[in-house]
Amino acid sequence: MSRLYALAVAAALSLGASAALAGTNCAVPANASELSQTIGAGLNQFRESQSLGDLRMNRDLSQAAMVHACDMALNNYFDHRGTDGSNSEVRVRRAGYHNCLVAENLAWGYPDPTQIVNGWIQSSGHRHNMLLANARDYGVGVVDSPRGPLWVLVVARQC
Repeated sequence: MSRLYALAVAAALSLGASAALAGTNCAVPANASELSQTIGAGLNQFRESQSLGDLRMNRDLSQAAMVHACDMALNNYFDHRGTDGSNSEVRVRRAGYHNCLVAENLAWGYPDPTQIVNGWIQSSGHRHNMLLANARDYGVGVVDSPRGPLWVLVVARQC
């Protein structure tokens, strides 16, 4: 992974996290940037193994993912629907990403991002989302929760 890419991920995650989580009691792990990079690298490695192109990290998608991860952590639930009734499409549009395609993967409690990517690969629905041929971008959200880290992956394509 290039140094420029790593810096872009770190900047996007910190900007997205601070904007998305301002005024909340949501705890972002100190190594959230590294964890997100590992998820993105695993996602793209898997896509490449299936002859699909890499997805680019997108700050708006990461912000939408962080907002949902924080909502789930603070409200102690695990679901694709937010406490405000939102779904992933609504959340990414609120974050400023005008999508024509969006899909979301969730994980809760697993501390190792490589384990999460492998788990998603083994699940047909999660695998399908990771292999969407028309997707171009991704975002990752990770927050601490009482049951362990809570992870959100969003893959999408802008209109």
